Amino acid sequence: MATLDEDGVLVEANAGFMRVIGHAGTTPLGFPAARFFLQPPFSALSAASAGAAAVGSEGEVHRGLLTIGDYAGKTGTLRGRVWRVGRSLRVLAELDIEELEQIFDTMLGLNRDYAIAQAELALTNLKLQQSAARVLALSLTDALTGVGNRRWLEEALPLEVNRVERNGTSLCAIMADLDHFKRINDSFGHEVGDKVLVAFGALLRAQTRPTDIVARYGGEEFVILMPHTRLDHALVVAERIRASMAATPIEPLPDGVTTSFGVAELGIGEKGDALLRRVDAALYRAKQSGRNCVVAG
Repeated sequence: MATLDEDGVLVEANAGFMRVIGHAGTTPLGFPAARFFLQPPFSALSAASAGAAAVGSEGEVHRGLLTIGDYAGKTGTLRGRVWRVGRSLRVLAELDIEELEQIFDTMLGLNRDYAIAQAELALTNLKLQQSAARVLALSLTDALTGVGNRRWLEEALPLEVNRVERNGTSLCAIMADLDHFKRINDSFGHEVGDKVLVAFGALLRAQTRPTDIVARYGGEEFVILMPHTRLDHALVVAERIRASMAATPIEPLPDGVTTSFGVAELGIGEKGDALLRRVDAALYRAKQSGRNCVVAG
């Protein structure tokens, strides 16, 4: 509580008001205190008081929030009343400043905790999204060879066919089959057979583009989808992979492993399943032709 004259000079004040303006010790009476009233400013309070005096009225000139600033530039907003008494203005803060400071500190703490909780929630959501992405990637990947699995191929093929239909681009498919793979398993064991599959998967990843789709179609068969690729280029890629695999040593096999390839380009209006049937037929002809070769479908 405080009393100020009509010029804003402090006449009297209790300890609570002194805490508001940043004085916890001796009451500095007689100095201009108008500058501490920020909202409403003291000039507005004084004008309201002068208006009341003009009609010979004494009484309340303000009820509501008072924002008062201290020497350090800090401010406090209180619920207060200001009324005219004679030629003076009396100010009463309805809530104790210490209680308000506690409320303010509590609000700051809640806001801080809320911000921390929001950040933690965002991080948790990011981790969940990353985990979901990893799970999805694993569900579309062949665990042994590291290339895509048949499910990935079945999901990707219609998308690539639709892209060709929309944009008028090209799409080629390569189907590869490891020659005499059953003989390798029977003669050297499934562990060596797995080594052959792993080596071929690594070779396919190394010999294809990031935009190509490489998948293990089943057993020792693999399919490569090559967007934006014409048949002549796909045949070159298949031949390069064939030669590279034949030259890759795999212990304890005495000789390199050969591979047969069928290659086909998507025709106008053709669907994905029809393309796979054509490339499979080309692969069959490659096997019938003695294996270790590339045949166009």
